[in-house]
Amino acid sequence: MLAGTATGLLAGAGAVAAGGAASGSRAAAASVSTPGWINVVSYGADPSGGADSTSAIQAAITALPATGGVVYLPAGTYQVSNTLTCTKVPAYFLGDGAWATVLAFSGTGDCVRVYDPTTYSSRTRYSGGFCGITVDGKNAGAGSAGLHAGDLFQYELDMTVQNFSGTGSIGVHLDNAYYWTEQLHGRIYTQNCESHVVFDCTGTAATSSGSFERCDLDIYIDHWSANDDGVVFTNGAYTGNGSLRIRGNFSSSTSAVSSAVLRLTGSLPSGHDYSGSSGVINGLLDIGVECGSGANTPRTIAFGAAANAIWDCYGALNFGVGSDTNFAQSNNNGNVGGFRGPVLGDVTLPGSWIPYDGSLPSGWTGHVNFRFLPTGNEVMVSWALDIAGGTAVSPGLVVAAPASKFCYTDNKHLPGDISGGGVSGHQYAPAVLTAAGNFQYEGPSFTASSTVWWYGQAIYTLSVG
Repeated sequence: MLAGTATGLLAGAGAVAAGGAASGSRAAAASVSTPGWINVVSYGADPSGGADSTSAIQAAITALPATGGVVYLPAGTYQVSNTLTCTKVPAYFLGDGAWATVLAFSGTGDCVRVYDPTTYSSRTRYSGGFCGITVDGKNAGAGSAGLHAGDLFQYELDMTVQNFSGTGSIGVHLDNAYYWTEQLHGRIYTQNCESHVVFDCTGTAATSSGSFERCDLDIYIDHWSANDDGVVFTNGAYTGNGSLRIRGNFSSSTSAVSSAVLRLTGSLPSGHDYSGSSGVINGLLDIGVECGSGANTPRTIAFGAAANAIWDCYGALNFGVGSDTNFAQSNNNGNVGGFRGPVLGDVTLPGSWIPYDGSLPSGWTGHVNFRFLPTGNEVMVSWALDIAGGTAVSPGLVVAAPASKFCYTDNKHLPGDISGGGVSGHQYAPAVLTAAGNFQYEGPSFTASSTVWWYGQAIYTLSVG
């Protein structure tokens, strides 16, 4: 577990620090050796932030045994100007806690790049982690990333990343270039990044995969610019049979924005392992975010194409607190199916009623509402309409023209009831949802002598394909 690992590693750090205190010098502290435990200060890294520590930290990484170990960064700020690269497994980067140990990156590209270049069949060791460290990109160039990690099994995260706000920059870039990253677990806190956390597959090898299956991650986001994305799955990256929790605060803007809390886009080209489209499937998806009111707000969920999907998941999708639901709606058009749990703040997602918001015929008032059911293939419709006295009504009258996503290539007959002035008692009065997308009255002809009520509720299947 994350806490257990951190506790064990920090206990080792305490032993080193205690040795230093007894000898009265930093050099003496560095001389206390723990097998596989590399203190970057002993390689010349400067925790005061006064000197560039890139070469010293890279030397510490290089000094790790072939069987892996721990790169320990005591509390302080370390200036890093070029990418730190580690391909040893398992390698743990361990600091003394968020904002206690800080890597201040001033270069371009990745601040820290960690990956396993082997394929799964040849691996003999797993795991590793990045814990108790903040990576700050305030002075980084465009196209930078705080941590770029992937192709790792059982990797552990307990980190903070901030201020990677340059064009094309990413806070945490989780990327498969050689194989896959599965059973990733832990916590990420990120703020003020153009893309806060990105799941990706940039590999060209046939063994590279978009799989981030069985991952358990809690992602916390403080979103300073309204044009910054929260969590992104791209190039065929997907997660399933795991849990993804997204929590955060998002910003509005006075100008148009194109960002989203969660973005699913792209697919992996054929010929790769586990080829497919980016998405979240068969697991827990739990979102709890809020956004201040404004003229322009990020979308809840943005889908790149029809194949980018959230399917057979459970959890809660809460885009706001109480009535504070200010996000722009998703572009869901059948991208979400089988979701089980409450939805707040986005009427396009299953579980939310979607009202017909066009004009009703003259003399008609009331509502016609639609909602997708968890199957993703069925729609529930509910209507309650008042027809004013003096209004003439006959079968085939078009009452509403709902969105095309609620219609299919046949006519749906939906049971209803009509009563009131000009109608004898309660009569069966169905509606028809036509293939052309019209919601039509199909009850008896009459002219209302006083108010008439027409109402009903039904479930129909869009298609069986």
